[in-house]
This record gives sequence, C-alpha cells and structure tokens, in this order.
Amino acid sequence: MGAQGHIHPFLRGNFAPVEDEHVAVTCTVVHGAIPRALHGGQYIRNGGNPVHPPEAGRHYHWFDGDGMLHGVLFPSDDNGAPVYTNRALATPLLTLTLLSLRSPIPSIALLISPLSSLPAVALAVLQAFAIAVRARMGVLSVANTSVVWWGTGMGSEAAAERAAAAAEAAEAEASEDTQGDDESVRNHRLLATCESGPPLEVRVPGLETVGWDRLADAAGASLKSQSRPGRSWWSRWGLPAVQEDWMTAHPRVDPVDGSFIFYSCQMFDAPHVRYSVIDRHGRHVVWKAGVDVGRAKMMHDFAATRTHTVLLNLPLTLSPANFVSRRPLPLLHFDRALPSEFVVFPRLLRTPSTPHEPVRFVDPEPSLIFHTANAWDEYTPAEDAAGDGVTGRTVIAVNMLGPRFKSAKLVYAAGAVDIPQPEQEAGADDVVRLHYFRFVLPPGYHASPAATDATTASSPARQPTMTGEISHSFPLTAIPFEFPAVSPRRAMQPARFVYGCTMRSGSFDERLGGAAKVDALAKIDVLALVERGRRRGPGKNMTPVDGRTTADILADWVNGNRGDVAVFALPDGMYAQETQFVPVGDDEDDGYLLTYVYDETYLLPDGTPSKAPDAGSELWVIDAKRMGDGMSAVVCRIKLPQRVPYGLHGTYLAPSLSARQRPLAAPLAPQEPLQAKLAKSRLAHFASVLFDRPADRSRTVAERLALCVLWPASIGALALAAAEALGSAARTRNTLAAGIHPGSGTGPAMPLLLGAQQEQTEWAAAFPWPQTVSALLVLALLVGQKVFPAQKAKAD
Repeated sequence: MGAQGHIHPFLRGNFAPVEDEHVAVTCTVVHGAIPRALHGGQYIRNGGNPVHPPEAGRHYHWFDGDGMLHGVLFPSDDNGAPVYTNRALATPLLTLTLLSLRSPIPSIALLISPLSSLPAVALAVLQAFAIAVRARMGVLSVANTSVVWWGTGMGSEAAAERAAAAAEAAEAEASEDTQGDDESVRNHRLLATCESGPPLEVRVPGLETVGWDRLADAAGASLKSQSRPGRSWWSRWGLPAVQEDWMTAHPRVDPVDGSFIFYSCQMFDAPHVRYSVIDRHGRHVVWKAGVDVGRAKMMHDFAATRTHTVLLNLPLTLSPANFVSRRPLPLLHFDRALPSEFVVFPRLLRTPSTPHEPVRFVDPEPSLIFHTANAWDEYTPAEDAAGDGVTGRTVIAVNMLGPRFKSAKLVYAAGAVDIPQPEQEAGADDVVRLHYFRFVLPPGYHASPAATDATTASSPARQPTMTGEISHSFPLTAIPFEFPAVSPRRAMQPARFVYGCTMRSGSFDERLGGAAKVDALAKIDVLALVERGRRRGPGKNMTPVDGRTTADILADWVNGNRGDVAVFALPDGMYAQETQFVPVGDDEDDGYLLTYVYDETYLLPDGTPSKAPDAGSELWVIDAKRMGDGMSAVVCRIKLPQRVPYGLHGTYLAPSLSARQRPLAAPLAPQEPLQAKLAKSRLAHFASVLFDRPADRSRTVAERLALCVLWPASIGALALAAAEALGSAARTRNTLAAGIHPGSGTGPAMPLLLGAQQEQTEWAAAFPWPQTVSALLVLALLVGQKVFPAQKAKAD
C-alpha cells in the first residue's frame, strides 16, 4: 500500500478498513464486570469499511465506504461471556465492488471538490447509474451510516397497553404470558440506513443481511410506490424515480407513541423534500408529503418534538443546477449566499387535525449542522402548569439543540480536498459547539391554518407559508462537541443531559491532511445552560454560556469545582467513538455510556495497524453519573478480537426489544465471510453479477433472446476455432513428413526444413486466438452459472 504518509488521512491508522469478519467470538473482560442491567443486550455500531480502498491519488471521503456492523452481545447472566460479531452488509454495491476491485459509485470527495471538472463528475454519476441498471441492482446504497430499531407496537404507550391487556387476560385466565406471545409486536427489526437508498434489514444477534425494507403498509404502499398525485411523466419515469425509495440516515422513533418519522431528499424533482410518518400500528399517517426547501440540499439530519418537526434547510446544496450556474459549481456545494433556514411544521403535516403549512425561521448567517441533539416543545405557561399531556396544550415555541459549524471545512477536510478560500476565511476560528435555538411560532399559527389538499402538497411551487422569529440563538459551551446523544427515554422532550464527543485540543474540522480523533467525552447539563443563556436576553449571542476550555473543565473537577459540564478524558494514545447512553434507573443520568476505544500504541512505526491477536479494540462501559471522575468511572472493559475502525452511529438493543424481532418467511442462505469473498476470483464474481437475479425478478425478453443466440454461437465459434487449429496442425505435420529425409543425400532437406519452420510461423500467426478466447470466456460464464446457483435465491 506504500508509506502511510501517502495514504488518505481517513484511510490511515485506525481509520483503515478491516478485512476479516468474526462471528460470535468470545471476548475477555479485562477490567471490572459487566453490569447486570446490560445482560442479554447488544451494542451495534455502523460505519464505512471500503473493501477495496482507492489507490493513492484517487478520491475518497470519510462518508464513503461499504457498510460494516460491529456488535457486542452481552451475556444473559454473570457466568457467561460477551461475544463479538462484525459483518459487512451484503448489498449489491458490495458485490460490484468485489467484482471490479473498486467502488462503482463516485466519491463524495469528487462531488464536492472545486477542482473536479463537469465532464468528470457527470461521467462518474452516469456511470454509477448505468452500472446499477446493467446489474439490475435497483439501489445505490451502501447502508453505512446508522442503525435504528423499529416495528409496530413501540413506545411507552404501547407497552402500557400491552401490560393492561396482559393483566386483563391474567384475570380471565386466558393467557399466562400475553405480552410474550403477542404476534402483533413481533415484527421489529434492525435497519441499517444511508441517505442514498431504503433501509436495509439486518438480523440480530448474528448481523446477517436480510434485504431492503421499503416500509410497506397493509395496503402495499411502500417507499417504492409512486402514488402521489400530480406527478409528471418525468417524475414517474425519469431520474427522480431512481430516488423514489431513498430515506434519511437518521429517522426518529417517538419513545412515547412509537411513531416512525423520516424524510427523503430529491435532487431531480421539486419539492425536494418528502416527509413521512408511520404510526405504531404501521399505518402511513403522513406519506411523502412535499415540503418546499427551494433548491435541492444535502440534509443529513433533522429534529422532532412530540408535536412538531424541524427540517434543516441549510446552504449545503446537492443539485445538478450547480453545473449550469453562471459560474459552474461542484454538484455538492456550500453556497454562502444562502441563509440558514429552519422549517418547522406539525408532525402530522396537512392532516385534518393539523392542516397548518410550514413556518420558516431564517438566520442570515450560513451555517452547517450535521446532527441534532434534541428538540422539545414549549407550551403556554398556564397550560404548562395545569396539564401533564399533549392534548389541550398550546405550543408557543420549539426548542432545538445541535452542534453548529459556521463553515463547511469539515466536509472538505474529511475528503482531503483543498478547502475553498471563502470557507477558509469563514472557518478561521470555527469550533463546532452545541448550539441552542428557540423558534417562536407566529401568533396566527394556531388561529388560521392554511387549507391544502394532496395535490397542492405535491406541487413544485413554493407554498405560501408563515415566517417566525428565532428569539434566542447561542452556543452552550466553548468546547468542540459532536455526535450528540440523549437518554432514549427523554428524546423529543426536555432532556436535561446531552452526551457527546469532544477533544482536549483542536476541533472536528481538522486542517487538510489530518483527521479528527476523539480523546474525550462530555456530559452537558443543557437545561441549566439554556436557562442561564436565556437570562442574558433575546437575540443571537455567539459568546458561549460556559466559556471554559476542555482543560479548564478537567482542572475544575480535580479541584472540586463541578459546574454544568463534565469531561471524561481518555488516557494518552487512546481514542473513543460515538457513545450510546443506556438508561438503567430513575434519574436521567443513571445509566451507562457504551463506546469502542482503540489504543494507538498498537500502530506500527509506519502507522499501519498491528494485526497481533492482542491489538484489538475494546468496548468500554462508563458510569454516566460519575464520568467526570476520570478512569474510576469505567466499570467494564471488554477486549475484542480485532480493532473496530473509527466509524459513525450505533444503537443499543435491550433483550426485551430483540425478543420481538419478526420471524423470517424462510431461513437465510449462509452468508460467506468477507475474507472468503475477497479471496474469490474476478471471474467468479463476474459470473455471479451477470447471472444472479433477485428472487422477485427475472431476465428480460431481450436478455433471454440475446443469451439464446450467444450460447449456440459461442459453441459454434469454439468448434470452428478448434477445427481451424487442427487443420493447420495437420498441414504442418504433412509438410514436415514430406520434406525431411535424414541420411539420404538426395532431396533438398535444408530448404524443406526452412519451409516447414516458415509454415509453423504462419500457422501460429493465423491461429484464431480472439475467437478461441472469447468462446472459452462465454463457456466459463455458462459454467459459472451452474457452479453458483445458490446465489440466485438472494434478495436484492
């Protein structure tokens, strides 16, 4: 691979991918003991793992790469041991990558680089679509971003209903375990997500790939359905149809009523955002409702409260219109001429109960928010004091928290792309900080909702909407902060604590040539800081409420001065990843943080990760209540059989959730480990891609006709080539036999010998090599079709 200095920074060290899969490998607890509250649960994290990383000099971005899950299943009792499993997600793109030994889709770095020419980008995009059509994949997703658990019957309200039903059944002696036998809730599943396709169902605890889940309802409507009214022929049959089943990588699940909330972005068709809500009974209560955001954007995340949704309509454009602008721009471009807009609307958008149109809140300064930490409703004071539920209370404002960048430097740095001069200037002192926004709903919002119908909702014309005021906008702390997490019980509500990743020095928008690494974790009392910040008065104030640095906070805790921020610093040379909070008690911070940790002293002198048996990562379990106390807060460390590359987002599954996993209609076919796939020849993979078809598809008429012609033609060509070769060999042999007379003194032996050699040369030159090789190749493909028949049963 060459010296580490010439490798992309996000393919170097522990960013480098792994090539081995481990299935249910027993791990060792090297420190402490696994808390009983985690028994039977499983921690799973997703991230990009390119099976064939690009060569030096080629485009790559941290957000690229084939999806791979890393999971640790905790034992069910004190006598068991944790087990580790990691699997590459078996997407069609993975198959194509293994075949071609390179990713068939363009890198994000190519799409965002100002140096990328229009022909190069257009060719790369068209090539990706052409490959998808030729291979009949249908989906261009690597499912490498996040994982979410969802199914009908989720949420605390559904749990209370099941408990009440179980109590009634027990009184009637009709069932001994109604909750466990309720088939209506046994359709939960783990979904791996990415913006460029539908969610991918994965089986737990083995992490086997099941197939694409397009979230169909009882009537058969799904993400692939094109049932929205008023659609043009271009929307139905053109490029927009390719994105019809795409979904955000960060859907939201309401912890109370179990609603599944998500959206999708459209590059080629307006309105460029389609918003959907599925209730806990599996009904599509809002389905692909159009929300106008002006130009097509890249929206990685959004926010949701118990009653409202917030879209982040920020200046990161992802639009083919960039190519035809007066000054041609990259396909993915941070347009500093655009403001930061936040679009707020009722969760049940344009339904009879909430027919309001979206309200738009504008901050003139361009900014970038990759992830939101939490959002919650704010009610009128009198009703807030009188009631304890949502019904009958009036929402006057929506509060939101999210790590905010004021430049797009991270987008470029994560791809090792030269940062444009405007972004360098705007981001000279940019530190991503946890930021607070308060969106005040306008006075007429509840009084006179706009009446719309489905046709209007899907119209590309911008809807007449209200504008609101951002009454407060300020950073809570001065420390860098990303990958936020809250207690899943308190999501979409006023959660007191937010957990996330930070660092003792630097920020997440590291300079070109470097890669940001997490050497500290933070716990922030956001409600206390929000209250302090709001006391400073309304408006936008970019001075952090808590102005201390990470070093200041660590020093204060050592001296006993505990404020509203706690920092857990890892030992030197050790780096963490995104954390997941697991609640175990009544107090909001009574729980554990789970994170993978890697010790970079295992790197070899040239920066290459060691493959020694003891050089793997660890899973740390940290007491969230005491995380400011340092290493004494680590209650357990589990040694893994290999390292876990620095990745993206994960989740924790309690055993009560995984017990409701939906049964499969048929057993899954055995899935080869990644190392076996990498060892296969190109020809085997070529035959697999060419001849395999998903179970629900068949060859087209044109393909069948072409194969019916090619098969006998190839056999005939091989027979003609063999006949020609045998004829040439026979003629040469006869010439030699007639012209060479050893020991006879008569006959021109030498001239005849020279003539025979000339005939041999002519025979070699005239041999039909192209016909023979091509015929053998086609026959090899026919053999490949017979050798790998089991792969035909795989779903796409």
